[in-house]
Amino acid sequence: MRRVFGELIVIGLLIGAFLPAFGQLGGATHIAFQATLVPPDARAGEGAQIVLTAKIDPGYHLYSLTQPEGGPVRTTITVPAGGPFAFVGKAVQPPFRSVFDPGFQITDQEYEGAVAFGIPVKLRSGIAGAQKALIEVHYQLCTDRNCLIPTTVSVPLSFRVAPGPPRPDHLQPITSVPPQPAGAATGSPPSTTMEQTAASPPISDSTRRSIALAEHRGLLSFLLLSMGAGFLALLTPCVFPMVPITVSFFSKRRQQKTWEGIRDALAYCFGIIATFTFLGVAAAVLFKATGIRAIANNPFVNLALAVLFIALGINLMGGFEIALPAGLANRFAAGAQKAGVLGPFFMGLTFTLTTFTCTVAFVGTLLAAAAEGDLFYPIVGMLGFSVAFALPFFLLALFPQYVARLPHSGSWLTTVKAYLGFVELAAAVKFLSNADLVWSLGWLTRPVFLAIWAAIALIAGCYLMGWLLLPHDTTATVGKVRRGFGLLTLVACVYLYAGINHAPLGTLAAFLPPDPYPGQAEMERGGLNWLHSYTEALALAKQENRPVFVNFTGVNCTNCRDMEQNVFPRPEVAAELRKFVLVELYTDRDREEDRQNARLLQKLAGVATLPTYVVVGPDGRVRAVLQDRRPPQVFLRFLEANER
Repeated sequence: MRRVFGELIVIGLLIGAFLPAFGQLGGATHIAFQATLVPPDARAGEGAQIVLTAKIDPGYHLYSLTQPEGGPVRTTITVPAGGPFAFVGKAVQPPFRSVFDPGFQITDQEYEGAVAFGIPVKLRSGIAGAQKALIEVHYQLCTDRNCLIPTTVSVPLSFRVAPGPPRPDHLQPITSVPPQPAGAATGSPPSTTMEQTAASPPISDSTRRSIALAEHRGLLSFLLLSMGAGFLALLTPCVFPMVPITVSFFSKRRQQKTWEGIRDALAYCFGIIATFTFLGVAAAVLFKATGIRAIANNPFVNLALAVLFIALGINLMGGFEIALPAGLANRFAAGAQKAGVLGPFFMGLTFTLTTFTCTVAFVGTLLAAAAEGDLFYPIVGMLGFSVAFALPFFLLALFPQYVARLPHSGSWLTTVKAYLGFVELAAAVKFLSNADLVWSLGWLTRPVFLAIWAAIALIAGCYLMGWLLLPHDTTATVGKVRRGFGLLTLVACVYLYAGINHAPLGTLAAFLPPDPYPGQAEMERGGLNWLHSYTEALALAKQENRPVFVNFTGVNCTNCRDMEQNVFPRPEVAAELRKFVLVELYTDRDREEDRQNARLLQKLAGVATLPTYVVVGPDGRVRAVLQDRRPPQVFLRFLEANER
């Protein structure tokens, strides 16, 4: 009996799992098909056209007859053999809307609202009176949150054959695209003004599509996607400086027991996870998807971080010791174990703010979902993302504790701490630059920024070579390893100095201010002329019959700098960009112009993350959207797919 009961439970679970799929097999959901024959007075032996009209529920996309392989399923129309007519030629379709999908590296071809396809046919000789047929349609629907399973439906067609012999001028089948029904949203745009373009439905980007598809497959799939994005975010430029900073922070903390080091490392990672998850979702609910990015770009926050890193840097170099007064130390000695986790926790919070400009692409999409009212998946996604993102830094936080226990650590660990102090001073310059860019002061331009970094590298190199002593140093002999790092640091100094004269700096250029400084020179880089006004760009595009390439960027967006300095100037990419009218719009400064650009970004692309690239036709209709930093080959394919 118990065995039978268990089998019934298993059967019930299986039925429950597959019931949604069976429900979809019964017919079309979220879409209604209708088939008619034109002209209505067609005679036997004459050419005609079956018009297949699809009315699509709001928020869903139907894909074209020519949708590329490797992504959502294309629509396929089949006329069964042996019916009252013969299928002649190929089915025709109206212009579709192109949406580049870098996840599949294809351009999706979508319809929204309604669409009418045309199937050219020829009525068979000898038929008369009322006729019936079935038209088979295989299709798939997707939204910005999920994709339904591919479905095949049979659409009934009823018509009456007109009496009389075939007319000579009606022998050829109709191969033109049929008139489109009301509510059709195809690629043929009626609007040409900025206001009308902004009011058009936002393009769904590939990041949202990937997230929605993972949600549709289940919680585990979505969690794995979130964790994968967290590991990928470790490769972004903002994260690199935090590796030595993490090591330096924990190397100066002295724990008496091994478990204290593990406790501090967990507190550090909990600070990262809690900040990403709790504050991120709370900011999205209160301030929409741009809340956290606004905090990360706030000039006062950046100034506070700069002061903190300068203080930590000077402390590591032996300039002063950070310690509580003796009286307070004695008073709180009994509670030191509890209070000891606050330092690592707030260091984790600081870490989250400093890296958010690079991680905002994935996180921003989750926060946008949270702002729309769906909190469960954003919270799960933020937890998965932040846990994966924090995991390597948990190991780094443990690392100094074991280094400190190595035998004969002596002066070499002091040297490492001092050198990492120079790294923290260099990081402080970046935060000062962020505040300078937001206020448009123009003090820390790219040459000045590089000059300061070159000076820091020169002093650090001289220190490692033994030519400069710091307060905690002795006259110990400089070893070969230290001298080797000193030579590499001096080479870095020369490298940075060459960058002042516009030598290529690779990934390092992502950390630098825009060049030229926003508002101080004409926007021309690598032979590319950039406009500042979307309205002017659209007018020029209409005049020259060229598409518009909109670069939504930010003064403090590291991924934006990486694309602009290392991808745009490539000869093959620059050649494609010259086929567009180029406009560059900043969105993250505290000024009305940037706020208008941010609203335009939301209207054109339906997102708030940077960088975002939008291609708009000369008629004012959005063609495609691409988000975040991309490899040159992917970015080039995006341009090639939308240049005409």
